[in-house]
Amino acid sequence: MKIMLPASSPASSQEFLPQLTRRGFLKTGGALFVSLATPRLTAQASQAVSQREMPVTSWLELHDDGKVIVRTGRAEIGTGMSGFYTQIVAEELCIRPETISLIMGDTDRTPDGGYSAGFLTGAENLRKVAAYTYQALLSLASKKLNLSADLLTVSDGVVSGDGRTISYAELVRNQQLDLTIPVSGEAARVDPKAWNGLSGLDGLVVLGNPPMRPLSGYGVVGSSYPMPGIPDKVTGRTQWTCDVTLPNMLHARVVRPPTLGSTLIAAGTLDKTKFPSAQVVVKKNLVAVVSPNEWEAVRASRAVASATKWTEWAGLPGSDKLTAFLRSYPWKAPSEAKGSIEETAAALSTSVKQVSATYEQPFIKHAPIGPFVAVADVHTDGSAIVWSHSANVQGLRAQIANTLSTTVDKVVVRWLDHAAQFGRTTFGGDGAEGDAAILSQMLQRPVCVQWMLQDDFAWSASSPGWVEEITCGLDANNRITALKSSFYSTQSNDARIVGAILAGMPTSDPKPGYWIATEWPYDGIPHRREEVYGTPNLGSDAPSGVGMRGLIMRTPGQRQQNFAIEALLNEAAASAGLDPIAFRLSLTSDQRLIELVQATAKAAEWQPRPSPNPKVRSKDGKELYGRGMCLMMRQNGYWVGIAEIIVTPSTGVIQVTRFTIGAEPGKIINPRQLERCMLSGVVMGISEALKEEVTFDTGKITSTNWSSYKILTMAEMPEIKTVQISRDDKGYGGGSEAANAVCPAAVAAAFHDATGIHPRRIPLTPAYVSGLLKVARVS
Repeated sequence: MKIMLPASSPASSQEFLPQLTRRGFLKTGGALFVSLATPRLTAQASQAVSQREMPVTSWLELHDDGKVIVRTGRAEIGTGMSGFYTQIVAEELCIRPETISLIMGDTDRTPDGGYSAGFLTGAENLRKVAAYTYQALLSLASKKLNLSADLLTVSDGVVSGDGRTISYAELVRNQQLDLTIPVSGEAARVDPKAWNGLSGLDGLVVLGNPPMRPLSGYGVVGSSYPMPGIPDKVTGRTQWTCDVTLPNMLHARVVRPPTLGSTLIAAGTLDKTKFPSAQVVVKKNLVAVVSPNEWEAVRASRAVASATKWTEWAGLPGSDKLTAFLRSYPWKAPSEAKGSIEETAAALSTSVKQVSATYEQPFIKHAPIGPFVAVADVHTDGSAIVWSHSANVQGLRAQIANTLSTTVDKVVVRWLDHAAQFGRTTFGGDGAEGDAAILSQMLQRPVCVQWMLQDDFAWSASSPGWVEEITCGLDANNRITALKSSFYSTQSNDARIVGAILAGMPTSDPKPGYWIATEWPYDGIPHRREEVYGTPNLGSDAPSGVGMRGLIMRTPGQRQQNFAIEALLNEAAASAGLDPIAFRLSLTSDQRLIELVQATAKAAEWQPRPSPNPKVRSKDGKELYGRGMCLMMRQNGYWVGIAEIIVTPSTGVIQVTRFTIGAEPGKIINPRQLERCMLSGVVMGISEALKEEVTFDTGKITSTNWSSYKILTMAEMPEIKTVQISRDDKGYGGGSEAANAVCPAAVAAAFHDATGIHPRRIPLTPAYVSGLLKVARVS
């Protein structure tokens, strides 16, 4: 791997430049440490903390044995950052990825924060860090070799020029060097009172524009470099959160109220003859049973739960009345709106034809196969260590500090592997961390809290249900002239720690969870008006303070709103008698999108024709066949999904037989890992399209196991084909989110293609499908 870059520093007009200093000479050893400086703080930040109080942790360390340590506050939850970041740093430093050790997540061992979906900002940080480091090393080599930096080349960490060479290791030997690079901090969006300068969604941002390699010259990026954590998972060496064991540690199970609004009347007592080591712990509405023995805690908690008395509460509309509740809610002004309402209305009024529909979806769950577990060790001086699988460890750190009424600098979060959670912890934590920290603070001992499956389903936040009313107008040439949409949903950013709510302790405030999330691919539609309306949580006035909390899930907001837009376009194409793909391509001039649609359609062997197709029935009429498509733009990434299905009218069962998914996220970093994300996203999306629905009565969630909350099984998996297009000239794009979002609308379109019926609700369960078919037969 060779590269030649100018040795000049970033433009001198920059307000802040990196500073390379020598801390001292050493008899043995040597290293270059790349650390952060905070030249620019927000007004709120500068009041909360001075620059000298900021923790300084190295982004990158280059040692005299050739080893490189890279640190990032981002946490790996399956997207592939643990491999991507290594590849990007290796490219900019001109070294091999296997020489890099990556440290992720731990708040006391990494310099920045950020969330799992913030891969792009995290990647840009490390790319700049590596580029700054490369420039510093070139400068050192230029002095050592007495050659101008523009005459030097680098290959595998060895600098060459004029027939002489010197390695990075030799450049740092016998001295300790510090490279300080400029960054800006951001106040925590989780809770300003717990600000620590690092816990915003995107954490710290590296400033400046150091010379970086063109993507077209990359060699490691673009190859399927192995993900570093996979061998340890296969061989059993990975340490999971459930493996953490501390001296004097207690195990806890929480005794939950019977409804989301119940308050405690009296906690049950323990029979010490049966449970000699267990004890009941109560703080307001938080009731828990702890024991040194986990299984004693489980059994004792069940005994205590049966004798605990709670108030009754019925503040929910019931899942069967959710749509009616949303449509009858006294909506006022939209929370957010885009586009001219007057121009859109005028264009609709002059259209030759209008197509209108109302689409809906119930609440769904993040539903990890392995429920959450966390360990906390809180000390009398207010310091605390929490072991967690949070996707935003700095956000969790701020939340825990706020709940425990301690300072952020006293809280350490250590990140470990566990089952994924698809966005639940984007703002910090929605699992067992709060319970563990509160109980540890009360008992002054380390506490491990395992949420049982019932806890996870009934008490974690959910991706909220929604309704969207949408209309488009067509002209005489069957081109869409205008589109208007109104999206209605409940709160989707309630990241409060549920244990803190029940215990009456400080929590972060729910942030408004209603926004226009669509990225618009159809520049051929001249007028559009988008409106989003939001309500508080269902049961937001519950005496317990909990209610039915909503929280974002993978591809948040856009997943729901894109379903309505794409479903309506399928209906409009059918009304116009046009092929769904040709209809869409007539509405866009985006060549990236056009090329991906065409490549995906070719892979799926798409034959142009309108929907529905009268020739797709089986000979005996017992099965119906259909195909449908959907597309999406997200985070500089383009996605296309094409579904092929079989409908069995006698049972209402839909089987997705094949799904073809195409992705063009700019420069593809790791094709194999992108394919994994595409495949897993399809499984998740089809499961959502066919199965997933949270049910609840007037007081509680009732779908609390895998029998009542169904997900796609291995036997129902379709054949999945993937199409990838990589571009060197478009930067990096999102390569994980959106894969799930192109599935529901494609499956719904395939159902129409097979039956002639437009489904306007997901999931397409057998009961719902049978009802649609029955109505169609009657009519």
